[in-house]
Amino acid sequence: MRGKASVEIAKRLLEGLGYKVLRESVPVMVEGTQVGEVDLLVEDATGLHAVEVKAGKVSVSDVRQAKINAELLGAAPLIIARGFSDKSAEALASKLNVDVLLLSDLYAVDGEELFYVVKAAVEEAITELVSTLSVLEDPTALRVLEAVAASEDLRSAAELLQIEPRKLESTIGDMRRRGLLPPVTGYRRLRAYCQAILAILKLGKKSIG
Repeated sequence: MRGKASVEIAKRLLEGLGYKVLRESVPVMVEGTQVGEVDLLVEDATGLHAVEVKAGKVSVSDVRQAKINAELLGAAPLIIARGFSDKSAEALASKLNVDVLLLSDLYAVDGEELFYVVKAAVEEAITELVSTLSVLEDPTALRVLEAVAASEDLRSAAELLQIEPRKLESTIGDMRRRGLLPPVTGYRRLRAYCQAILAILKLGKKSIG
């Protein structure tokens, strides 16, 4: 939820600065394979900008990743965060021409604004969840969900399925392309999604019973 709320706040901030938000959760592709994702793709008078939204501070690795993702998308890199983790990150951002929009730690929205930010994030999460419920009709995909939901990491999930981690990564990527999984980033978020879907399945079975 924190990530989605941060993106909603970033969208409103960017729109207030004159940017036009074109897309959210934009996949970064290389030869047909997804290698990353940017939070927002926006546009202003100077062109396209690939936006990374950080709830905390920007590290050196964040700067590098933002630069690479933006170049692959043919856009200028832009990071929105609360500050730099250290001087090295700030120096690298300057060297690589990665624009960083810093939010004061005191930055906040008023009560009404916060309500709509959180409301939009919740609505997006529910829509994302409902749009992929067809995964429950695919026995193979359902086994993947069960393994991911029960495992702390990708390797453990692959062991449960008795396949190689690389094979599981490929399977998850295929499920995303087929619309059976949302384009979430990070194993923890993927696991939470799988647990939510299985909880819905369990509730459905109880109501039928």
